[in-house]
Amino acid sequence: MSVAHLTNPAAAGPSKGSSQPSGGRADKIDLSLGHMRRLMDHLPPLRIPAIHLAGTNGKGSVSAMIDSILRVAGIRTARYNSPHLIEPRDAIRLDGIPPSREVYDAAVTTVRRIADERKIEVSPFELATATAYYIFATAQPPVDVMIIECGMGGANDATNVIPPAYNLASGLTSVGLDHTTFLGDTIAAITDQKARITVPGGLLVTAPHLPKEAMATAHGIAYHRRAALIESGASVVLDEPRPPFSLSPFAPPQPAHVRTRLPVIIDGRMVPGEDYIATWLSLGGTHQLDNVSLALTLVHVISQDKRAKSIQPALGRITPEIMQRGIQLTRWEGRCSWIQYKIPGADRTVPILVDGAHNADSANTLATYINDVGIPDTVKVHFVISLSASPGKSPESVLRPLISRGHRVTLMDFSTPVEGMPWVKPANKEEVRDVVNTLTDAEVGIVEQAGVGGLKEILGSVGENELVVVCGSLYLVADVYRLASSASA
Repeated sequence: MSVAHLTNPAAAGPSKGSSQPSGGRADKIDLSLGHMRRLMDHLPPLRIPAIHLAGTNGKGSVSAMIDSILRVAGIRTARYNSPHLIEPRDAIRLDGIPPSREVYDAAVTTVRRIADERKIEVSPFELATATAYYIFATAQPPVDVMIIECGMGGANDATNVIPPAYNLASGLTSVGLDHTTFLGDTIAAITDQKARITVPGGLLVTAPHLPKEAMATAHGIAYHRRAALIESGASVVLDEPRPPFSLSPFAPPQPAHVRTRLPVIIDGRMVPGEDYIATWLSLGGTHQLDNVSLALTLVHVISQDKRAKSIQPALGRITPEIMQRGIQLTRWEGRCSWIQYKIPGADRTVPILVDGAHNADSANTLATYINDVGIPDTVKVHFVISLSASPGKSPESVLRPLISRGHRVTLMDFSTPVEGMPWVKPANKEEVRDVVNTLTDAEVGIVEQAGVGGLKEILGSVGENELVVVCGSLYLVADVYRLASSASA
């Protein structure tokens, strides 16, 4: 009997000249699947074994870890994340590499033409997702496994058109109160949307430490769909000495040695007991412990699950050693990541901590990371922040976990329009400053120039003992990468 049938769920800034997806519903977020399904009916069949991920935070990190493990095993992968970092095509990866500009532009043109010819009004996200699926379905050599991250929600997310027969497993990362205007204002309601990517008779693997109401909802969905639910075991950092953090000379935090509890599987059947695997986790932050738990557990289970291996036999070649190597090699830009920016015309490099923290949960994880890094008392933290305007989200919910008395704060706008997402706008800086003033006694600066120009202005005046933390939205983080790229060119 397959592992998937053993657990009783009831028990527990745009680049010039680029093509960007746009549609007749360009300024709308439409959580329905009718338009997407009609469009997919006219595209090449999506017959690729898939891992589908939903959750509030952590989807990108988990997808990057799974992708890395599969590639170490010699399995050809495709991965789709959202939102993109620099430009839309970097949300699409084939064996870890974005498609060429020519391949991407041709795919966008083809998908848009089909939508126009069939008079299918699709949103930019639907076009972007259909473009990714078109590239994956037509890739040569063919894709062995695709890892797909939901954009928002799950049940009605544009990604949720994968044929159930090709679903290897669904994964549920953290669940928090985000996008409440669209998904509901309780943990249970949001989980209901996200966990319903589970397919009938399939497998749902959850991260550890989910709220009780989230687990209860997920169990109910799995039970009604006769799917197995497996809760990932916890990961812990092994108590070993690591080199201390240093700002000058810069020495970034080193990978953590982590031990993760895995389920015991014999002959495709889960049996009582515990197994463990030790890995070197290169992604920073204690929040990555739950992410690595989910990634390792999901891969461990599908590599031995009879149903999953009948869909993709290559999963059987995954070993503990391959899993360890895959985690060690994982990279995921823009999440507790470090960038060194050389100031033009000066013999000086500024280390920058960048993170796409944009809601209360991710702000808390970033704050924890900053505290855990071990920043010397002589170093002053300087937050550079741009929030996106989002219905139902208050700036205070993002800022309060991060900012304390004495922290320096500078507010600015990220580059707009955001390619492929014309509805995304920065929050009003004056309104954000009013909130920041209640959290810190330091002067709050505002830079009027947006994007790369504003960052260049801010970083040019950073003091020797200042740690710059850029956060608030992934769109501002993208501006940092654009600036660093232009400086090194």
